[in-house]
Amino acid sequence: MGRYLAYFLGILAMTLGACTPESVTDEFGITRYTAPKTLEHTPLTSQDGTPISVVDLAGDYVLISIGYTHCPDVCPLNLANYKQIKKLLGEDESEVSFVFVSVDGNRDTPERLKQYIGMFDSEFIGLTGNTSAVDAFIKPYGGTYVINNYGGLRDNYTVDHTATLFLLNPEGKLVRGYSYGIDYTLIAEDLNSLLHPSTTPAS
Repeated sequence: MGRYLAYFLGILAMTLGACTPESVTDEFGITRYTAPKTLEHTPLTSQDGTPISVVDLAGDYVLISIGYTHCPDVCPLNLANYKQIKKLLGEDESEVSFVFVSVDGNRDTPERLKQYIGMFDSEFIGLTGNTSAVDAFIKPYGGTYVINNYGGLRDNYTVDHTATLFLLNPEGKLVRGYSYGIDYTLIAEDLNSLLHPSTTPAS
C-alpha cells in the first residue's frame, strides 16, 4: 500500500481505537458510537449522473467506503467485502445501501465509476464530484486523502485515502466505523445485530 498510506492508516487506527465519551472501539476494530452522530451530508453525483445525497437513502442502513477506481489494493478489497457482506445478509440485503465515494473526481467520471462498480455489483452506489464537494462530504467523517499527482504533473498517480468503512443508521446518523482489514463476517454479524436487535443484541 505504500509507506505513507501504511503510516496514515496506522494513525487513523489509533485515532479510532481511542475510547472517548462518544465512542468505543473493540479489539476487532469496530467503533461503536454511544449516541448516533449527526453529520452534514453533501450531495455528490451518482454513477448514473444524477445528484444524490445519503439523506436520499433514509430508511436504509448505509455502508460507506472512500477511495478511487484506480486503487490497486484497498478499494477492490472493500468492494469485494461488500459483495460478501451483502450475500451474508440474505433477505435483509435490501435494508442496506452499499456506497463507494470516489475522491478522484478528475478521473472518476460517472461513466468510469459505473463501469468500475459494475465489476462488483451494479446495485452498489458510486458517488463522485469535484474537489470541494468531495472535501465537504468526507470531512464530517474525519476522512482524509492525498492525490499524489505532483500538482497535476502526472496523469497516472495513486491516492492515499482513509480506508475505514462508515455506517449510517436509517436516520442518516453515524453509528459505526469498521477498521480496514476487519473480517467481513464480523461486519455482517454486526449489521445483523442492528437489523434484528430483539433477537441478536449488539454487544
